[in-house]
Amino acid sequence: MRPLQLSAAQVTLAADFHEAYARLVLAEADSARRPGADVLIEAASAYRLAGQWRLLVDPRQAVRGALSQAAGLFTRSGLTFGVYLQASLAPRGVDQSTREMWTRRLLLRGTPRSSSDATRREADDLLDHPQQQAYLLLACAMLAGDDPEAREALTGFATESPHRVGVVPVGSLAMPVRMFWGLALNLLDEGDRSAESYAATLAELSRAYAKSVDLAMANERTWFKAAAPVDVADLDLIGATAMGVRRFGEVRMRRLLADVAGDVSAVANVPLNIGIRVAGPPGPLEPPDLGGL
Repeated sequence: MRPLQLSAAQVTLAADFHEAYARLVLAEADSARRPGADVLIEAASAYRLAGQWRLLVDPRQAVRGALSQAAGLFTRSGLTFGVYLQASLAPRGVDQSTREMWTRRLLLRGTPRSSSDATRREADDLLDHPQQQAYLLLACAMLAGDDPEAREALTGFATESPHRVGVVPVGSLAMPVRMFWGLALNLLDEGDRSAESYAATLAELSRAYAKSVDLAMANERTWFKAAAPVDVADLDLIGATAMGVRRFGEVRMRRLLADVAGDVSAVANVPLNIGIRVAGPPGPLEPPDLGGL
């Protein structure tokens, strides 16, 4: 928290506030047998904010608590960010049938428009949005693991998609969709250069994160009241870092990040360090030694 000039008390207070609001939203919806998607999304967004703040003081608690709640609610509402949260922060909790179901739904996006109406109806209209596809592609690429058929199918889908070179802004940092597509293809690739390319993209994202946070910190009134319009613990970058550690190995990712991100600011290193800690083995968390990071 030192690079962000925040105290544990400030961070915990912000996390507690958002978590309490999420519980309030759900409590008020209890009278409805089927809460609408807007209620689920509002509660999920509050839990997401709570989890982001708590990541700064207790990553494991954040993942097990608020972010787990957020993932479940986002998924129930149909938004693929929930699947992304599960796959990036707690992939062991996703069973095979769930992985196969989400992979099928993504691959149906590649079904030609000339296909039968029945086949097209199986695909979610929500997945027409590039951002929804980007989060789901990253999640499925991570969850594919060592399954050669899934990896081949996902690679085919990703390489044939126009989003591979797309510039539609995605996520809290509004980065081009092609960057997320590239991360997913790196996760699916068996080549020697995939890890290097993955780390280079993380470094680029971390620099963009630092710029947005530096601008937000300039307004001390909103910054120290936890009201700045920025994701202090950016889940796009934290989740992608955790995926890279799990896919390519912690030692390798530490070395690569030290090589390509060694010149970035201390602020830029915050989400990279959290991502590494989230992906680390169970047990007491120790501050990571990243050398230049």
